[in-house]
Amino acid sequence: MHSLRKSCAQFLKSGIRDIRVVVGHRANELYPVLDGLGVQTIVNLNFSEGMFSSVTAGVESLSPAVQGFFLLPVDNPIVNRETLDKLQDKFFTTQFGIIYPSYQGTRGHPPLISCHYVNKVMTWNKPGGMRALLEQYEQDALEVEVDDPGILLDMDTPEDYLQMLKYCGDTRIPSEEECYAIINNAKTNVRVFNHCKQVAQLSSAMGSYLIRAGSHLNLDLIRAAALLHDLAKGEPRHAEVGAQMLLNYPEVAVIVAEHMDIYLNLADQSVTEKEIVYLADKLVIDDQIISLQARCSGLLEQYKSNQEVFGKIKQRLSNAERIQAKIEKIIKIPLHDIWNVDLGGQG
Repeated sequence: MHSLRKSCAQFLKSGIRDIRVVVGHRANELYPVLDGLGVQTIVNLNFSEGMFSSVTAGVESLSPAVQGFFLLPVDNPIVNRETLDKLQDKFFTTQFGIIYPSYQGTRGHPPLISCHYVNKVMTWNKPGGMRALLEQYEQDALEVEVDDPGILLDMDTPEDYLQMLKYCGDTRIPSEEECYAIINNAKTNVRVFNHCKQVAQLSSAMGSYLIRAGSHLNLDLIRAAALLHDLAKGEPRHAEVGAQMLLNYPEVAVIVAEHMDIYLNLADQSVTEKEIVYLADKLVIDDQIISLQARCSGLLEQYKSNQEVFGKIKQRLSNAERIQAKIEKIIKIPLHDIWNVDLGGQG
C-alpha cells in the first residue's frame, strides 16, 4: 500500500492528473487507500488470468482523447519525477510511439505508450503479455537514458524489497530493547528466548572476530537477527512467519527468513550476516553450544529411514560446514576456540 501511494505521488508531481489503478485480487483491502489518493479505480474481474488482463482492463478504460499512457507495475514505486518529465518531453517532440526509460543501457519501467496501440492491446492473444506485444514494434521504440536506477528496481523477492529500501534510505535495525519488546509481544516462550540469546552471543562473537580480520559486517544487524530468528518458533514454517512479523525491519526479516535453509554462493569467500546467524543457530541446542557433528549425528540417525528429512539435514549440515570453514579461514583460528575462550568454556 505504501508503494501504491508512492507511485501515485510521483505521477502527481510530474503534473499527471489522470491516474488509473487497476485492482483485482484483494481489491477490498486497497479501496480505503485509493479513496484518499484522487485516482480512478479500474476493477479487473479477470485478474486470475494474469497480469496482462490488468493491462487490458486499464487500457480499455482510456477515453479517445488520451494520446498516450504510462504503464507501471505497483511493485516498482520509486521512479523519480525527472524520469517521467523526460519521457513526456520525448513523447511530444518525436514521432516514436513507445518511449522506454533506460539506465546504463538497460530498459526499465514505466514505458510511455501511444494510444495508437490500444486496439493492438485489446486484440493481443499470444503468449508473453505486454512485453511480447511491444517487441513486435521495435521500429517504433525509442530509449531515453535517465539518471534513475529506480526504473530497474522491483519487489519480487525479499532481497529485491531490501535493495529498494536501501536505495530509498528507508531501512533500520531494532535496538536490543526493541528486540526484547518484539519477543515479548510475540509471546515467545522462555526456552526459545534463551536459545536466541545464546545464538546472539555466539553470532556477535564470530562477527567481532571477522571484523577484526577485515570483514565488513554490521554487528547490530547480526545481534538483532540472532535475537529474533526464532520469534515464531512453534508455528508451521516459523522462519517465514517470523520474517513476516518483521517487515518493518527488512534487513532483519531477510536473515530470519533463511535461518533454517540458506542459499550459498559457493564462489563467494566473504561471510555475510545471514551466514553467521545461520551457522550459530546450528551450533546451539537450547542454550548450549555444541559441534556441528554432535548436533547432526543424532538427527541423521533418527531420520535415516525418512529420505526427505534425512536429505534436508545433510544439506543444512553441509551449508553450515562450508560457512564454518570460510570463517575459520578468515579469522585463522578454530571456532571452538571462540566459544571456549569468549563464551565461558561451553562445547
